[in-house]
Amino acid sequence: MLTPTQEADFSGNFYQTDSQLKSLFMQAQSLIAMLRWRDGVCELVNPFLKNLCNNRDVLNKPMRQAWPELGEGFYKQVEHVYDTCQVSRSYDHEVKIIQGDDQVKEYYFDFVFSPYCHHQAEIDGVMVMGYDVTERVLARRQLAEQQQLFKDITDAAATALWTVDQRGNITFVNQTWVDWTGHAYEDNMGRGWIDSVVAEDRERVIGDYLRATNFKKPFESDFRVLRADGKMQWVAVTGKPRYYANGEFAGYVGSCMDITERKKTEQMLLDSEERFRSIADSAPVLIWMTGADKRTTFLNNSWMQFANVMQLLSDPGYLQSNLLHPEDKECVLDTYNRAFNKQEEFYIEYRMLRVSDGAYRWIGMKGVPRFEGEHDYFAGYIGSGMDITAMKEHEQVKNDFIGMASHELKTPITSIKAYIQLLLTIYNKRGDYDEFLLKSLGTVDKQINKLTRLITDLLDVSKMESGRLSLNSEEFLLSDLIKETVDEVQHTASHHDIVCSAIPPLAIYADRDRIAQVLTNFLTNAIKYSPDSDRVDVHVSVGDTEVVINVQDYGIGIKPEEQDKIFNRFYRVEGRNEQTFSGFGIGLYVAAEIIKRHNGRVWVVSEKDRGAAFYFSLPLLNA
Repeated sequence: MLTPTQEADFSGNFYQTDSQLKSLFMQAQSLIAMLRWRDGVCELVNPFLKNLCNNRDVLNKPMRQAWPELGEGFYKQVEHVYDTCQVSRSYDHEVKIIQGDDQVKEYYFDFVFSPYCHHQAEIDGVMVMGYDVTERVLARRQLAEQQQLFKDITDAAATALWTVDQRGNITFVNQTWVDWTGHAYEDNMGRGWIDSVVAEDRERVIGDYLRATNFKKPFESDFRVLRADGKMQWVAVTGKPRYYANGEFAGYVGSCMDITERKKTEQMLLDSEERFRSIADSAPVLIWMTGADKRTTFLNNSWMQFANVMQLLSDPGYLQSNLLHPEDKECVLDTYNRAFNKQEEFYIEYRMLRVSDGAYRWIGMKGVPRFEGEHDYFAGYIGSGMDITAMKEHEQVKNDFIGMASHELKTPITSIKAYIQLLLTIYNKRGDYDEFLLKSLGTVDKQINKLTRLITDLLDVSKMESGRLSLNSEEFLLSDLIKETVDEVQHTASHHDIVCSAIPPLAIYADRDRIAQVLTNFLTNAIKYSPDSDRVDVHVSVGDTEVVINVQDYGIGIKPEEQDKIFNRFYRVEGRNEQTFSGFGIGLYVAAEIIKRHNGRVWVVSEKDRGAAFYFSLPLLNA
């Protein structure tokens, strides 16, 4: 039994404690409400809840009337706790509250519903405590949205994406990988993805992965997978190590790209290269290839056997420099390097040592630049060479015969020319006139002049082939030479007028007789190939470093496809109805070679049936 004094002290302490608890409830930064009876009549609310409800009067009102925005789920929880006298909880409870500006704002609370009893230990009501978790819910919702966005993005990717933990287990694959393999998402987790790899590739791929993970290095490999449709697919996998914020290794993130078409293309290229090698190795010609750096990338068997080498050397120049004839070495290397630098086609004939018998053989070598890619990048050269020794020997026999025959013909032709001149002189002194005899002697004299020019051209060709054509250069006036040559040709051209434009008194340094020979050739050609015309024009133009002589006719013209051939040996242009004009087709060849030996140029501008303009240039004396 308590004494009256003790009862008074206890009663005072009780009310003091109750007052402190009430003060604590009122200051709490969470929602607190005391609801009496099953209807949840509001007996006590703290300021936090009151402010949340815009300070409206809720005391002594049932909960459905006091807080209609809390919803039926809230009310059911209160009634359930009151009926069972057991604590209950509700998480992420949504509450929509109308603010003062009539805007609805969403809140989320975690509620704890606790029964409380009066002194007789009977249920008296329910105490509700709510914790604002709006930020947590919104953050979780935002995270879920980001995860869904990430999933949508990865699933839309044409590339398969994946992640691996630090133990090497798959933790994520996107929909692309699932579609490729036809295996469910869950079946790919852990080590399940290995079942999709073709059995022959599994050991290699796993080995590549383990070697990369041991050193935490990027991972690359390629392998085949069996698709859901039964087809084989090549994929290229790349993985990058990832780390946690504390620097701890977290695994890999990577991708798989479909490279089936690339593999097919590579295989086609390999097959094509193998076919090329087979064809090249079986060809009886010397075939070679270089890269853009001049390094040799391919030599066929014929070349290997010719040079007695079993491996690629640094470049064709190095290979040839050991085998080239000393007299041809500088010219070959210079031609090759100049063409390579300009990325243009070249052809050259030279002598190269055949190692098997130690004999020098003539080689005709052609090189063509290679261009690859969409933008035609220069990739090097491909070339082929043929042993033309037999052809050279036959050509030498022919040249020797032409030289000998021309030389032997020159003596009787000279004698015939002398007798014709003697007969004409005697006939003129006698004074009697026989028109037929005079015309016949004149015709014979013209034909002898033509024959003499042909023999001279043949001798010149023979000299050019043997390297015996010499130039006797001197300084002279070009205008005098042109005038003399035009007058000389005009005497033999009865049906054409040769019209020469004004020529400046220009001095050049050249072989006077050879330049006259070139001009004569151009003029006689112009007359011969313009039978229906009566005029030939000669024009001279002077540039900064050269003088250009132009002979223009108005005859049959030359087709574009023939213009690159007319300066070749023994080539003749056809006229109307495939008529071929007389001659050996060597005059323009001789003329072109003479001009080249003077460091000049020769070319033609023409159209079919619209005449032709032949040009040659000579360097100026001061140049």
